[in-house]
Amino acid sequence: MKINQIISDNCIFLGVKANSQSSLFKEISLKISEIINIRPELIQKKLNEREKLGSTSVGNGIAIPHAKIVGVNKIYGFFFKLIDSVEFDGDTSKKVDLIFVIIAPNDYQSEHLLALSNISKFLRIKENVDGLRRGDDIENIKVLFTN
Repeated sequence: MKINQIISDNCIFLGVKANSQSSLFKEISLKISEIINIRPELIQKKLNEREKLGSTSVGNGIAIPHAKIVGVNKIYGFFFKLIDSVEFDGDTSKKVDLIFVIIAPNDYQSEHLLALSNISKFLRIKENVDGLRRGDDIENIKVLFTN
């Protein structure tokens, strides 16, 4: 499964502004809610609940927050590229600037894990991460997600 099968073109956001993890989750929840028609407060709450179980920061300035939400009928993937990195989990050594978000239905256990696995495999390739950081428009990012 390619990343473009998880993250649709309208789910790529570049130049996102945030000054903390809290403001980041608020901003991404607002953008996600416009696409999946779920209240942004619920999305933010679910992302925060998952984060309390353990950090979704995977290193190298990347985080993959994810949540399962009642009322969602399929897996949604999102990519956010921040203007400036933000401290993640209250740890100054865990600043992030590239964020992948997965929102899944409550009963999509294996599909949810498959999406996480595919994003992780994509991120293990240094050229992909470098390309995301260099990518200055959505078309650049879409090419990376398609290859």
